[in-house]
Amino acid sequence: MNSNKMKASETSIRNLLEGTKQFQVPLFQRPYSWKKSHWDTLWDDLMSIYNEEVEGSYFLGPIVTQSISATADGISPFLIIDGQQRLTTLSILLASLRDKLKNANKKRVSDELHEFYLINKFKDNEDYFKVLPTQADRDSYKALIDRENSLSHLNLNGQITKAHEYFIKKLNNQGIDFCDKIKNIILEKLIVVNITSGEDDNPYLIFESLNNKGQELTQADLVRNYIFMKLPLESREKEYNCLWLPLENKFKEQVGEKYSGELTNSFWFYLRKEGKSVSKNNIYQSFKKKCDNSSDGLQEELELLVKFSQYYECLNFPETEESNSMLKNYFNNLKKLDFTTSHIFLLNIYNDYQNSQISKDDFEKILIYLESYFVRRLFSGVSTRVLGGILNNLYKDIQKENTGDIVQRLYEILNRFENQKRWPTDEEFKQGIINHNIYSQKTAGRTQFILERLEKSQGKETVDFSNLTVEHIMPQTLSNQWKKTLGEKNAKNYKTWLHTLGNLTLTAYNPELSNKPYFDKQKYLIDSNLYLNRYFRDINDWNFDEIKERGNRLADIAIKVWPR
Repeated sequence: MNSNKMKASETSIRNLLEGTKQFQVPLFQRPYSWKKSHWDTLWDDLMSIYNEEVEGSYFLGPIVTQSISATADGISPFLIIDGQQRLTTLSILLASLRDKLKNANKKRVSDELHEFYLINKFKDNEDYFKVLPTQADRDSYKALIDRENSLSHLNLNGQITKAHEYFIKKLNNQGIDFCDKIKNIILEKLIVVNITSGEDDNPYLIFESLNNKGQELTQADLVRNYIFMKLPLESREKEYNCLWLPLENKFKEQVGEKYSGELTNSFWFYLRKEGKSVSKNNIYQSFKKKCDNSSDGLQEELELLVKFSQYYECLNFPETEESNSMLKNYFNNLKKLDFTTSHIFLLNIYNDYQNSQISKDDFEKILIYLESYFVRRLFSGVSTRVLGGILNNLYKDIQKENTGDIVQRLYEILNRFENQKRWPTDEEFKQGIINHNIYSQKTAGRTQFILERLEKSQGKETVDFSNLTVEHIMPQTLSNQWKKTLGEKNAKNYKTWLHTLGNLTLTAYNPELSNKPYFDKQKYLIDSNLYLNRYFRDINDWNFDEIKERGNRLADIAIKVWPR
Protein backbone atom coordinates (compact mmCIF):
# COMPACT_ATOMS: atom_id res chain seq x y z
CA MET A 1 0.00 0.00 0.00
CA ASN A 2 1.43 3.38 -0.96
CA SER A 3 0.83 5.66 2.03
CA ASN A 4 1.37 8.72 -0.18
CA LYS A 5 -2.03 8.10 -1.70
CA MET A 6 -3.72 8.38 1.69
CA LYS A 7 -5.40 11.75 2.28
CA ALA A 8 -6.48 12.94 5.73
CA SER A 9 -8.53 16.03 6.46
CA GLU A 10 -10.70 17.37 9.25
CA THR A 11 -14.24 17.80 8.06
CA SER A 12 -17.70 18.52 9.42
CA ILE A 13 -20.56 16.06 9.08
CA ARG A 14 -22.17 18.55 6.67
CA ASN A 15 -19.18 18.48 4.33
CA LEU A 16 -18.79 14.74 4.68
CA LEU A 17 -22.35 13.98 3.59
CA GLU A 18 -23.20 16.78 1.15
CA GLY A 19 -22.98 16.03 -2.56
CA THR A 20 -23.86 12.97 -4.58
CA LYS A 21 -21.98 10.43 -2.44
CA GLN A 22 -22.52 7.05 -0.97
CA PHE A 23 -20.69 5.49 1.98
CA GLN A 24 -20.89 1.72 1.67
CA VAL A 25 -20.27 -0.58 4.61
CA PRO A 26 -18.49 -3.59 3.05
CA LEU A 27 -20.39 -6.84 3.35
CA PHE A 28 -17.55 -8.39 5.36
CA GLN A 29 -17.93 -5.84 8.17
CA ARG A 30 -19.88 -6.78 11.27
CA PRO A 31 -23.53 -5.63 11.47
CA TYR A 32 -24.51 -2.49 13.33
CA SER A 33 -23.84 -3.26 16.99
CA TRP A 34 -23.81 -0.03 19.00
CA LYS A 35 -25.90 -0.25 22.17
CA LYS A 36 -27.41 2.13 24.69
CA SER A 37 -24.06 2.83 26.37
CA HIS A 38 -22.67 4.08 23.03
CA TRP A 39 -25.78 6.15 22.27
CA ASP A 40 -25.65 7.62 25.79
CA THR A 41 -22.05 8.73 25.23
CA LEU A 42 -22.89 10.39 21.91
CA TRP A 43 -25.94 12.11 23.38
CA ASP A 44 -23.97 13.32 26.41
CA ASP A 45 -21.35 14.78 24.06
CA LEU A 46 -24.08 16.63 22.14
CA MET A 47 -25.51 17.96 25.40
CA SER A 48 -22.06 19.20 26.45
CA ILE A 49 -21.85 21.23 23.23
CA TYR A 50 -25.48 22.36 23.53
CA ASN A 51 -24.90 23.58 27.09
CA GLU A 52 -21.66 25.26 25.95
CA GLU A 53 -19.57 23.11 28.27
CA VAL A 54 -17.34 22.44 25.26
CA GLU A 55 -16.05 25.37 23.21
CA GLY A 56 -15.64 25.21 19.46
CA SER A 57 -15.93 21.99 17.50
CA TYR A 58 -16.00 18.46 18.92
CA PHE A 59 -13.78 15.70 17.55
CA LEU A 60 -15.65 12.41 17.03
CA GLY A 61 -12.75 10.32 15.75
CA PRO A 62 -11.56 9.02 12.39
CA ILE A 63 -13.61 7.71 9.51
CA VAL A 64 -11.42 5.75 7.10
CA THR A 65 -12.74 5.24 3.58
CA GLN A 66 -11.52 4.00 0.23
CA SER A 67 -12.73 5.76 -2.89
CA ILE A 68 -13.87 3.43 -5.66
CA SER A 69 -14.84 4.10 -9.27
CA ALA A 70 -17.77 6.46 -9.74
CA THR A 71 -20.96 4.86 -11.00
CA ALA A 72 -22.36 5.51 -14.48
CA ASP A 73 -25.00 7.87 -13.09
CA GLY A 74 -22.55 10.02 -11.15
CA ILE A 75 -22.48 8.57 -7.63
CA SER A 76 -19.12 8.91 -5.82
CA PRO A 77 -18.91 5.73 -3.73
CA PHE A 78 -16.63 5.14 -0.74
CA LEU A 79 -16.02 1.90 1.16
CA ILE A 80 -16.03 2.49 4.92
CA ILE A 81 -12.99 0.67 6.26
CA ASP A 82 -13.21 2.06 9.80
CA GLY A 83 -15.89 4.14 11.52
CA GLN A 84 -19.04 2.45 10.17
CA GLN A 85 -20.67 2.25 13.62
CA ARG A 86 -20.12 5.98 14.17
CA LEU A 87 -21.33 7.06 10.73
CA THR A 88 -24.38 4.75 10.78
CA THR A 89 -25.36 6.11 14.21
CA LEU A 90 -25.09 9.72 13.01
CA SER A 91 -27.26 8.84 10.02
CA ILE A 92 -29.89 7.27 12.32
CA LEU A 93 -29.74 10.35 14.56
CA LEU A 94 -30.32 12.65 11.56
CA ALA A 95 -33.28 10.47 10.48
CA SER A 96 -34.71 10.70 14.01
CA LEU A 97 -34.31 14.48 13.96
CA ARG A 98 -35.98 14.59 10.54
CA ASP A 99 -38.96 12.59 11.85
CA LYS A 100 -39.31 14.79 14.94
CA LEU A 101 -39.29 17.98 12.86
CA LYS A 102 -41.75 16.57 10.34
CA ASN A 103 -44.18 15.68 13.10
CA ALA A 104 -43.79 19.22 14.45
CA ASN A 105 -44.85 20.67 11.05
CA LYS A 106 -41.32 21.83 10.25
CA LYS A 107 -41.47 20.34 6.76
CA ARG A 108 -38.83 22.57 5.15
CA VAL A 109 -36.14 21.74 7.70
CA SER A 110 -37.21 18.08 7.75
CA ASP A 111 -36.95 17.86 3.96
CA GLU A 112 -33.55 19.58 4.03
CA LEU A 113 -32.18 16.94 6.41
CA HIS A 114 -33.67 14.15 4.33
CA GLU A 115 -32.62 15.35 0.88
CA PHE A 116 -29.15 16.73 1.68
CA TYR A 117 -27.81 14.31 4.31
CA LEU A 118 -29.74 11.04 4.09
CA ILE A 119 -30.45 10.42 0.40
CA ASN A 120 -29.25 11.16 -3.11
CA LYS A 121 -32.54 12.68 -4.26
CA PHE A 122 -32.47 11.93 -7.97
CA LYS A 123 -30.98 8.44 -7.80
CA ASP A 124 -32.71 5.08 -7.79
CA ASN A 125 -32.49 1.78 -5.96
CA GLU A 126 -29.52 1.48 -3.62
CA ASP A 127 -27.83 4.57 -5.07
CA TYR A 128 -30.64 6.52 -3.37
CA PHE A 129 -29.07 6.15 0.09
CA LYS A 130 -26.05 8.14 1.30
CA VAL A 131 -25.10 5.43 3.79
CA LEU A 132 -25.53 1.80 2.78
CA PRO A 133 -25.05 -0.65 5.68
CA THR A 134 -23.96 -4.25 5.39
CA GLN A 135 -26.50 -6.79 4.09
CA ALA A 136 -27.70 -7.87 7.53
CA ASP A 137 -28.86 -4.31 8.32
CA ARG A 138 -29.71 -3.04 4.88
CA ASP A 139 -33.46 -3.66 4.77
CA SER A 140 -34.04 -2.18 8.23
CA TYR A 141 -31.94 0.88 7.45
CA LYS A 142 -33.53 1.50 4.05
CA ALA A 143 -37.01 1.21 5.56
CA LEU A 144 -36.04 3.74 8.23
CA ILE A 145 -34.59 6.28 5.80
CA ASP A 146 -37.14 5.95 3.01
CA ARG A 147 -40.26 7.62 4.41
CA GLU A 148 -42.39 6.35 1.52
CA ASN A 149 -41.57 2.78 2.51
CA SER A 150 -44.22 0.90 4.49
CA LEU A 151 -41.55 -0.16 7.02
CA SER A 152 -42.49 -3.75 6.26
CA HIS A 153 -38.79 -4.65 6.24
CA LEU A 154 -38.01 -2.99 9.55
CA ASN A 155 -36.56 -5.46 12.04
CA LEU A 156 -38.31 -4.37 15.22
CA ASN A 157 -35.75 -6.15 17.37
CA GLY A 158 -32.70 -4.92 15.45
CA GLN A 159 -30.17 -2.43 16.79
CA ILE A 160 -30.93 0.08 14.03
CA THR A 161 -34.59 0.23 15.10
CA LYS A 162 -33.58 0.45 18.76
CA ALA A 163 -31.18 3.31 18.02
CA HIS A 164 -33.93 5.21 16.19
CA GLU A 165 -36.33 4.66 19.10
CA TYR A 166 -33.66 5.86 21.55
CA PHE A 167 -33.05 9.15 19.72
CA ILE A 168 -36.76 9.75 19.04
CA LYS A 169 -37.43 9.38 22.77
CA LYS A 170 -34.68 11.89 23.56
CA LEU A 171 -35.96 14.37 20.97
CA ASN A 172 -39.62 14.03 21.93
CA ASN A 173 -38.78 15.51 25.32
CA GLN A 174 -37.50 18.68 23.63
CA GLY A 175 -38.94 21.66 21.78
CA ILE A 176 -38.37 22.90 18.23
CA ASP A 177 -35.67 25.42 19.18
CA PHE A 178 -33.67 22.61 20.76
CA CYS A 179 -34.01 20.48 17.61
CA ASP A 180 -32.87 23.35 15.38
CA LYS A 181 -29.81 23.91 17.52
CA ILE A 182 -28.98 20.19 17.73
CA LYS A 183 -29.26 19.94 13.94
CA ASN A 184 -26.65 22.68 13.54
CA ILE A 185 -24.40 21.12 16.20
CA ILE A 186 -24.45 17.74 14.42
CA LEU A 187 -23.77 19.22 10.99
CA GLU A 188 -21.31 21.98 11.95
CA LYS A 189 -19.73 21.22 15.33
CA LEU A 190 -19.11 17.49 15.08
CA ILE A 191 -15.77 16.96 13.35
CA VAL A 192 -14.24 13.77 12.01
CA VAL A 193 -10.86 13.12 10.46
CA ASN A 194 -11.74 11.69 7.07
CA ILE A 195 -8.90 9.46 5.91
CA THR A 196 -9.36 8.43 2.29
CA SER A 197 -7.25 5.91 0.41
CA GLY A 198 -6.96 5.59 -3.34
CA GLU A 199 -8.76 3.01 -5.43
CA ASP A 200 -5.54 1.06 -6.01
CA ASP A 201 -4.77 0.71 -2.31
CA ASN A 202 -5.43 -2.65 -0.67
CA PRO A 203 -8.29 -2.11 1.79
CA TYR A 204 -7.30 -5.28 3.65
CA LEU A 205 -3.86 -3.84 4.52
CA ILE A 206 -5.43 -0.59 5.69
CA PHE A 207 -7.97 -2.46 7.79
CA GLU A 208 -5.33 -4.76 9.29
CA SER A 209 -3.14 -1.82 10.30
CA LEU A 210 -6.12 -0.21 12.03
CA ASN A 211 -7.12 -3.42 13.81
CA ASN A 212 -3.77 -5.03 14.56
CA LYS A 213 -4.71 -5.09 18.23
CA GLY A 214 -8.02 -6.74 17.49
CA GLN A 215 -9.89 -3.86 19.12
CA GLU A 216 -13.49 -4.91 19.74
CA LEU A 217 -13.21 -7.52 16.99
CA THR A 218 -13.36 -11.24 17.61
CA GLN A 219 -11.00 -13.59 15.82
CA ALA A 220 -13.96 -14.64 13.62
CA ASP A 221 -14.52 -11.00 12.64
CA LEU A 222 -10.89 -10.66 11.58
CA VAL A 223 -11.02 -13.91 9.59
CA ARG A 224 -14.18 -12.74 7.80
CA ASN A 225 -12.65 -9.35 6.99
CA TYR A 226 -9.49 -11.00 5.68
CA ILE A 227 -11.41 -13.37 3.40
CA PHE A 228 -13.75 -10.83 1.87
CA MET A 229 -11.14 -8.14 1.41
CA LYS A 230 -8.89 -10.62 -0.39
CA LEU A 231 -11.57 -12.20 -2.60
CA PRO A 232 -12.04 -10.64 -6.04
CA LEU A 233 -14.53 -7.77 -5.88
CA GLU A 234 -16.88 -9.39 -8.39
CA SER A 235 -17.32 -12.56 -6.30
CA ARG A 236 -17.54 -11.09 -2.79
CA GLU A 237 -21.27 -10.55 -2.59
CA LYS A 238 -22.14 -13.95 -4.05
CA GLU A 239 -19.83 -15.83 -1.66
CA TYR A 240 -21.00 -13.76 1.29
CA ASN A 241 -24.68 -14.43 0.57
CA CYS A 242 -24.25 -18.10 -0.39
CA LEU A 243 -21.64 -19.22 2.14
CA TRP A 244 -20.89 -16.82 4.96
CA LEU A 245 -24.24 -15.27 5.80
CA PRO A 246 -26.15 -18.60 6.09
CA LEU A 247 -23.40 -19.92 8.40
CA GLU A 248 -23.48 -16.79 10.56
CA ASN A 249 -27.27 -16.90 10.75
CA LYS A 250 -27.20 -20.54 11.88
CA PHE A 251 -24.89 -19.65 14.75
CA LYS A 252 -27.11 -16.68 15.63
CA GLU A 253 -30.11 -19.02 15.85
CA GLN A 254 -28.23 -21.22 18.31
CA VAL A 255 -26.53 -18.74 20.64
CA GLY A 256 -27.96 -15.28 19.85
CA GLU A 257 -25.68 -12.30 20.38
CA LYS A 258 -22.77 -14.54 21.40
CA TYR A 259 -22.65 -16.10 17.94
CA SER A 260 -19.31 -14.52 17.00
CA GLY A 261 -17.58 -16.21 19.93
CA GLU A 262 -19.06 -19.58 18.96
CA LEU A 263 -18.07 -19.01 15.35
CA THR A 264 -14.55 -18.24 16.55
CA ASN A 265 -14.56 -21.54 18.44
CA SER A 266 -15.57 -23.46 15.31
CA PHE A 267 -12.66 -21.86 13.39
CA TRP A 268 -10.32 -22.87 16.21
CA PHE A 269 -11.35 -26.51 15.88
CA TYR A 270 -11.04 -26.35 12.09
CA LEU A 271 -7.48 -25.02 12.25
CA ARG A 272 -6.49 -27.84 14.63
CA LYS A 273 -8.10 -30.66 12.66
CA GLU A 274 -4.72 -31.87 11.40
CA GLY A 275 -3.30 -32.09 14.93
CA LYS A 276 -1.57 -28.71 14.89
CA SER A 277 -1.44 -26.58 18.03
CA VAL A 278 -3.17 -23.21 17.59
CA SER A 279 -3.73 -20.62 20.31
CA LYS A 280 -7.31 -19.39 20.58
CA ASN A 281 -5.96 -15.84 20.49
CA ASN A 282 -4.04 -16.55 17.30
CA ILE A 283 -6.82 -17.91 15.06
CA TYR A 284 -6.72 -15.00 12.62
CA GLN A 285 -2.95 -15.13 12.12
CA SER A 286 -3.03 -18.93 11.83
CA PHE A 287 -5.75 -18.78 9.18
CA LYS A 288 -3.81 -16.15 7.24
CA LYS A 289 -0.70 -18.33 7.37
CA LYS A 290 -2.72 -21.36 6.26
CA CYS A 291 -4.06 -19.45 3.26
CA ASP A 292 -0.62 -18.09 2.36
CA ASN A 293 0.87 -21.61 2.41
CA SER A 294 -2.07 -23.34 0.74
CA SER A 295 -1.91 -24.67 -2.80
CA ASP A 296 -5.68 -24.15 -2.93
CA GLY A 297 -7.07 -20.70 -3.59
CA LEU A 298 -8.81 -18.51 -1.03
CA GLN A 299 -12.17 -19.57 -2.45
CA GLU A 300 -11.41 -23.22 -1.64
CA GLU A 301 -10.20 -22.30 1.85
CA LEU A 302 -13.45 -20.42 2.47
CA GLU A 303 -15.51 -23.40 1.34
CA LEU A 304 -13.54 -25.74 3.63
CA LEU A 305 -13.85 -23.38 6.58
CA VAL A 306 -17.62 -23.11 6.13
CA LYS A 307 -18.02 -26.87 5.63
CA PHE A 308 -16.13 -27.79 8.81
CA SER A 309 -17.96 -25.06 10.74
CA GLN A 310 -21.21 -26.74 9.68
CA TYR A 311 -19.87 -30.05 11.02
CA TYR A 312 -19.02 -28.24 14.25
CA GLU A 313 -22.64 -27.08 14.46
CA CYS A 314 -23.90 -30.65 14.11
CA LEU A 315 -21.62 -31.81 16.93
CA ASN A 316 -22.51 -28.94 19.27
CA PHE A 317 -26.17 -28.39 18.41
CA PRO A 318 -27.31 -31.84 17.27
CA GLU A 319 -30.97 -31.37 18.23
CA THR A 320 -31.51 -28.80 15.50
CA GLU A 321 -28.57 -29.23 13.13
CA GLU A 322 -28.10 -33.00 12.71
CA SER A 323 -30.73 -34.64 10.51
CA ASN A 324 -29.68 -38.27 11.01
CA SER A 325 -31.39 -39.62 14.15
CA MET A 326 -28.62 -42.09 14.99
CA LEU A 327 -25.88 -39.46 14.76
CA LYS A 328 -28.07 -36.97 16.62
CA ASN A 329 -28.40 -39.43 19.50
CA TYR A 330 -24.65 -40.09 19.81
CA PHE A 331 -23.71 -36.44 19.38
CA ASN A 332 -26.16 -35.60 22.16
CA ASN A 333 -24.49 -38.22 24.35
CA LEU A 334 -21.07 -36.65 23.80
CA LYS A 335 -22.51 -33.21 24.48
CA LYS A 336 -24.03 -34.32 27.80
CA LEU A 337 -20.71 -35.91 28.72
CA ASP A 338 -18.99 -32.61 27.84
CA PHE A 339 -16.59 -34.62 25.70
CA THR A 340 -15.48 -31.68 23.52
CA THR A 341 -11.93 -33.04 23.27
CA SER A 342 -13.30 -35.58 20.78
CA HIS A 343 -14.41 -32.90 18.33
CA ILE A 344 -11.18 -32.49 16.39
CA PHE A 345 -11.15 -36.23 15.69
CA LEU A 346 -14.87 -36.29 14.92
CA LEU A 347 -14.70 -33.36 12.50
CA ASN A 348 -12.39 -35.47 10.34
CA ILE A 349 -14.57 -38.57 10.69
CA TYR A 350 -17.69 -36.54 9.86
CA ASN A 351 -15.95 -35.25 6.75
CA ASP A 352 -15.13 -38.83 5.70
CA TYR A 353 -18.76 -39.78 6.29
CA GLN A 354 -20.05 -36.84 4.23
CA ASN A 355 -17.65 -37.79 1.44
CA SER A 356 -18.89 -41.42 1.55
CA GLN A 357 -15.49 -42.70 2.64
CA ILE A 358 -17.03 -44.44 5.66
CA SER A 359 -20.52 -45.88 6.09
CA LYS A 360 -23.14 -44.86 8.63
CA ASP A 361 -22.66 -48.20 10.40
CA ASP A 362 -18.92 -47.61 10.70
CA PHE A 363 -19.54 -44.10 12.01
CA GLU A 364 -21.85 -45.55 14.67
CA LYS A 365 -19.22 -48.08 15.76
CA ILE A 366 -16.62 -45.31 16.01
CA LEU A 367 -18.98 -43.26 18.21
CA ILE A 368 -19.68 -46.31 20.42
CA TYR A 369 -15.94 -46.88 20.97
CA LEU A 370 -15.29 -43.19 21.67
CA GLU A 371 -18.10 -42.95 24.21
CA SER A 372 -16.94 -46.17 25.88
CA TYR A 373 -13.34 -44.93 26.02
CA PHE A 374 -14.40 -41.69 27.70
CA VAL A 375 -16.97 -43.09 30.16
CA ARG A 376 -14.73 -45.93 31.32
CA ARG A 377 -11.92 -43.46 31.97
CA LEU A 378 -14.24 -41.34 34.13
CA PHE A 379 -14.36 -44.18 36.66
CA SER A 380 -10.65 -45.07 36.49
CA GLY A 381 -9.23 -42.01 38.22
CA VAL A 382 -6.85 -41.21 35.32
CA SER A 383 -6.32 -37.57 34.41
CA THR A 384 -8.50 -36.11 31.66
CA ARG A 385 -5.72 -33.66 30.76
CA VAL A 386 -4.02 -36.14 28.45
CA LEU A 387 -7.15 -36.56 26.32
CA GLY A 388 -6.48 -33.48 24.20
CA GLY A 389 -3.09 -34.74 23.11
CA ILE A 390 -4.46 -38.24 22.43
CA LEU A 391 -7.53 -37.25 20.45
CA ASN A 392 -6.08 -34.31 18.54
CA ASN A 393 -3.70 -36.71 16.80
CA LEU A 394 -5.95 -39.77 16.74
CA TYR A 395 -7.20 -39.30 13.18
CA LYS A 396 -3.64 -38.85 11.92
CA ASP A 397 -2.57 -41.97 13.83
CA ILE A 398 -5.38 -44.00 12.26
CA GLN A 399 -4.26 -42.94 8.78
CA LYS A 400 -0.79 -44.35 9.51
CA GLU A 401 -2.17 -47.83 10.29
CA ASN A 402 -1.87 -50.26 7.38
CA THR A 403 -4.27 -53.06 8.37
CA GLY A 404 -8.05 -53.35 8.55
CA ASP A 405 -10.78 -50.79 8.04
CA ILE A 406 -11.00 -47.53 9.97
CA VAL A 407 -13.12 -49.05 12.76
CA GLN A 408 -10.66 -51.89 13.31
CA ARG A 409 -7.72 -49.48 13.27
CA LEU A 410 -9.40 -47.24 15.86
CA TYR A 411 -10.13 -50.22 18.10
CA GLU A 412 -6.55 -51.48 17.90
CA ILE A 413 -5.07 -48.06 18.70
CA LEU A 414 -7.37 -47.56 21.72
CA ASN A 415 -6.67 -51.12 22.83
CA ARG A 416 -2.89 -50.56 22.74
CA PHE A 417 -2.99 -47.50 24.97
CA GLU A 418 -1.36 -47.98 28.37
CA ASN A 419 -0.99 -46.13 31.68
CA GLN A 420 -2.59 -42.66 31.58
CA LYS A 421 -3.88 -43.24 28.04
CA ARG A 422 -5.48 -46.61 28.77
CA TRP A 423 -8.95 -47.82 27.88
CA PRO A 424 -10.04 -49.49 31.15
CA THR A 425 -10.83 -53.21 31.08
CA ASP A 426 -14.16 -54.62 32.25
CA GLU A 427 -12.71 -55.41 35.69
CA GLU A 428 -11.17 -51.96 36.17
CA PHE A 429 -14.42 -50.37 34.98
CA LYS A 430 -16.43 -52.45 37.44
CA GLN A 431 -14.17 -51.62 40.39
CA GLY A 432 -14.28 -47.94 39.41
CA ILE A 433 -18.09 -47.90 39.40
CA ILE A 434 -18.17 -49.57 42.83
CA ASN A 435 -15.46 -47.46 44.48
CA HIS A 436 -14.97 -44.19 42.58
CA ASN A 437 -16.77 -41.00 43.68
CA ILE A 438 -18.23 -39.87 40.36
CA TYR A 439 -20.58 -37.09 41.50
CA SER A 440 -19.75 -33.45 42.23
CA GLN A 441 -21.51 -30.17 41.56
CA LYS A 442 -19.28 -29.74 38.52
CA THR A 443 -20.04 -33.21 37.14
CA ALA A 444 -23.72 -33.43 38.11
CA GLY A 445 -24.91 -33.25 34.48
CA ARG A 446 -22.45 -35.90 33.38
CA THR A 447 -23.45 -38.18 36.27
CA GLN A 448 -27.12 -37.73 35.44
CA PHE A 449 -26.45 -38.71 31.83
CA ILE A 450 -24.73 -41.94 32.96
CA LEU A 451 -27.73 -42.85 35.12
CA GLU A 452 -30.09 -42.02 32.24
CA ARG A 453 -28.13 -44.27 29.87
CA LEU A 454 -28.30 -47.14 32.37
CA GLU A 455 -32.05 -46.58 32.76
CA LYS A 456 -32.64 -46.48 28.98
CA SER A 457 -30.72 -49.71 28.50
CA GLN A 458 -33.01 -51.62 30.90
CA GLY A 459 -36.32 -49.80 31.08
CA LYS A 460 -39.02 -50.73 28.60
CA GLU A 461 -41.11 -47.61 29.20
CA THR A 462 -40.35 -44.26 27.60
CA VAL A 463 -39.18 -41.91 30.34
CA ASP A 464 -39.25 -38.11 30.35
CA PHE A 465 -35.90 -37.30 31.96
CA SER A 466 -36.37 -33.54 31.79
CA ASN A 467 -37.85 -33.25 35.29
CA LEU A 468 -35.48 -35.73 36.96
CA THR A 469 -32.38 -34.97 39.01
CA VAL A 470 -29.63 -36.96 40.72
CA GLU A 471 -30.64 -38.10 44.21
CA HIS A 472 -28.27 -39.41 46.89
CA ILE A 473 -29.85 -42.32 48.79
CA MET A 474 -27.50 -41.82 51.74
CA PRO A 475 -27.75 -38.02 51.94
CA GLN A 476 -24.95 -35.50 51.56
CA THR A 477 -25.65 -34.17 55.05
CA LEU A 478 -26.32 -36.87 57.62
CA SER A 479 -29.21 -36.41 60.03
CA ASN A 480 -29.01 -37.91 63.52
CA GLN A 481 -31.20 -40.77 62.30
CA TRP A 482 -28.75 -41.54 59.49
CA LYS A 483 -25.77 -41.39 61.86
CA LYS A 484 -27.52 -43.84 64.14
CA THR A 485 -28.35 -46.15 61.21
CA LEU A 486 -24.77 -46.18 59.90
CA GLY A 487 -23.07 -46.37 63.27
CA GLU A 488 -20.58 -43.91 64.73
CA LYS A 489 -17.50 -45.25 62.90
CA ASN A 490 -19.17 -45.47 59.48
CA ALA A 491 -20.80 -42.07 59.89
CA LYS A 492 -17.32 -40.52 60.09
CA ASN A 493 -16.29 -42.21 56.83
CA TYR A 494 -19.55 -41.83 54.92
CA LYS A 495 -17.98 -39.61 52.23
CA THR A 496 -15.99 -42.62 51.02
CA TRP A 497 -19.20 -44.00 49.47
CA LEU A 498 -21.36 -40.88 49.29
CA HIS A 499 -20.78 -39.96 45.63
CA THR A 500 -20.28 -43.46 44.20
CA LEU A 501 -22.73 -44.61 41.54
CA GLY A 502 -24.25 -47.23 43.87
CA ASN A 503 -25.55 -44.46 46.15
CA LEU A 504 -27.08 -42.42 43.32
CA THR A 505 -30.36 -42.62 41.44
CA LEU A 506 -32.80 -40.43 39.52
CA THR A 507 -35.91 -38.86 41.04
CA ALA A 508 -38.20 -35.93 40.39
CA TYR A 509 -36.84 -32.95 42.30
CA ASN A 510 -38.00 -33.19 45.91
CA PRO A 511 -36.00 -31.08 48.39
CA GLU A 512 -37.94 -32.49 51.35
CA LEU A 513 -36.74 -35.98 50.50
CA SER A 514 -32.99 -35.36 50.63
CA ASN A 515 -32.24 -35.96 54.35
CA LYS A 516 -35.12 -38.31 55.11
CA PRO A 517 -34.36 -41.74 56.64
CA TYR A 518 -34.04 -44.60 54.16
CA PHE A 519 -37.46 -46.02 55.12
CA ASP A 520 -39.15 -42.78 53.96
CA LYS A 521 -37.05 -42.59 50.80
CA GLN A 522 -37.82 -46.21 49.97
CA LYS A 523 -41.57 -45.56 49.92
CA TYR A 524 -41.00 -42.71 47.47
CA LEU A 525 -38.57 -44.65 45.27
CA ILE A 526 -40.66 -47.80 44.86
CA ASP A 527 -43.55 -45.69 43.56
CA SER A 528 -41.30 -44.60 40.70
CA ASN A 529 -41.70 -46.21 37.27
CA LEU A 530 -37.92 -46.20 36.71
CA TYR A 531 -36.11 -49.49 36.35
CA LEU A 532 -33.26 -48.09 38.47
CA ASN A 533 -35.61 -47.57 41.42
CA ARG A 534 -37.34 -50.96 41.36
CA TYR A 535 -34.14 -52.26 42.93
CA PHE A 536 -35.07 -50.69 46.27
CA ARG A 537 -38.30 -52.70 46.67
CA ASP A 538 -36.45 -55.57 48.35
CA ILE A 539 -33.78 -53.52 50.15
CA ASN A 540 -34.80 -52.89 53.76
CA ASP A 541 -31.64 -51.14 54.99
CA TRP A 542 -29.18 -48.80 53.34
CA ASN A 543 -25.54 -48.97 54.36
CA PHE A 544 -22.08 -49.25 52.85
CA ASP A 545 -22.50 -52.92 51.96
CA GLU A 546 -25.76 -52.19 50.13
CA ILE A 547 -24.13 -49.30 48.27
CA LYS A 548 -21.30 -51.59 47.11
CA GLU A 549 -23.73 -54.31 46.08
CA ARG A 550 -25.84 -51.92 44.04
CA GLY A 551 -22.67 -50.51 42.47
CA ASN A 552 -21.76 -54.06 41.48
CA ARG A 553 -25.18 -54.56 39.82
CA LEU A 554 -24.95 -51.25 37.97
CA ALA A 555 -21.43 -52.12 36.82
CA ASP A 556 -22.69 -55.31 35.17
CA ILE A 557 -25.17 -53.21 33.17
CA ALA A 558 -22.60 -50.49 32.37
CA ILE A 559 -20.13 -53.01 30.91
CA LYS A 560 -22.77 -53.88 28.29
CA VAL A 561 -23.81 -50.26 27.67
CA TRP A 562 -20.18 -49.17 27.13
CA PRO A 563 -18.47 -52.28 25.69
CA ARG A 564 -14.76 -52.63 25.12
